[in-house]
Amino acid sequence: MVQAARPVAGASPKSPAVPSAPQLAQSVQPAAVAQPPVAPIPREKTSRLVARALGLSPQALEEAFRPATPADLPGVLALRHRVLGEALSWDDARYVRWRYLPEAGGRGLATCWVCVRGEEVLGMIGTEALQVSAGEARREVHAAMDLMVRPDLADSGLGVWINQTVCARLGCVLAIGSNPNSRSVLARTFETLPDRRSYTHPLHFAHFMAKRLSPRPLAWLASRAADLLMVGLRGWRLWTPGAGLSMAQLTHMDDAVAADIEALLRSAQRPDRVEVARDVATLAHRLLANPRTRCEVWLVRHGARPVGMVATRRVPIEEGRHAVQVLDAVLDATRGPAAQRAVLRTLLAGVCARAYRGGADYLSWTLYDPALEAELQPLMFRLQPHPFETLSWVCPDADFRAAVLSRPGWSLSEIHTDRDSA
Repeated sequence: MVQAARPVAGASPKSPAVPSAPQLAQSVQPAAVAQPPVAPIPREKTSRLVARALGLSPQALEEAFRPATPADLPGVLALRHRVLGEALSWDDARYVRWRYLPEAGGRGLATCWVCVRGEEVLGMIGTEALQVSAGEARREVHAAMDLMVRPDLADSGLGVWINQTVCARLGCVLAIGSNPNSRSVLARTFETLPDRRSYTHPLHFAHFMAKRLSPRPLAWLASRAADLLMVGLRGWRLWTPGAGLSMAQLTHMDDAVAADIEALLRSAQRPDRVEVARDVATLAHRLLANPRTRCEVWLVRHGARPVGMVATRRVPIEEGRHAVQVLDAVLDATRGPAAQRAVLRTLLAGVCARAYRGGADYLSWTLYDPALEAELQPLMFRLQPHPFETLSWVCPDADFRAAVLSRPGWSLSEIHTDRDSA
């Protein structure tokens, strides 16, 4: 999620590959019409206003915005500390190197852009290059994240200008997610796409019952009864007899596992939705080397053949409780609808059982894929309205834009955002 002194703009809190919409869903929502930006602010005007506020010329402001280098790490860390304050509870130097500024020979995920004045970093934004396809149309799309500006410059327009400048330099830019302060900025810079949708599946009812029943022993008995009833219902709904499927956790990706996952990723492509490419090296870095959150990755096989994969993480919620979140899921789309449904249910059965044993209140999954969403609803996943799971973009390529807008779903997932906290 893009953040700022007051967070300014967004990308970031999953989407798997499943059978085509006609196969799995009797009724799939049509592709939604994108909404153009609301009264976009001309970049030239923003440049003049921001340059004046910073005591620079528009040309000097343009030159001050560039990709960060390892020498900028202290300034980037200082800005992030100033913006995030007490919310910064992790080793941020390690995290920034992991995502943006790896040491020599290391691997990163994204580019960190900085706006500097002298030696000071005034603002930053991250962009991750994604390979996106819609049928035969393919191009690079840059996911924007981590927009931050110095707190005393929050009203200078610098955040808006950084957004505009990234779009001008990179062309096709995608913003995943928003917050109360960034929605108006996004509306004036980006074209609005259909929102992603969040679903939850209940696991434990103690908190729910404690808020509604008293005395405490009655609430405890009711929650235990509800827990056991849900376990039974979940087992019934997710039972896949005779499917011949096995599920195992991945803790590393050696050459053999990497080859299996590459094959699975190729078989997961669906022409009925917008596909965001995945590769083994990036998945391994994103899921197994993340310094801020511990992810679990599970692989389902039919015999020796990999047919599904899911990644999850533990997410803290209020009062010391926690949930489990689906970060990514990939299903072999070359198999028939019944076989794909069995793989999905096997993945969910394993993830739910582990989350239940770990004491999670619920399992959550955020996505924009009507065909897959239609499969979740009969499995007791409840749509949970969330105003900030937005999706918006700038795309100057008219043909690619038309191909994307004609498809009612994306394979975007939480791994394509900057939501890394555990």
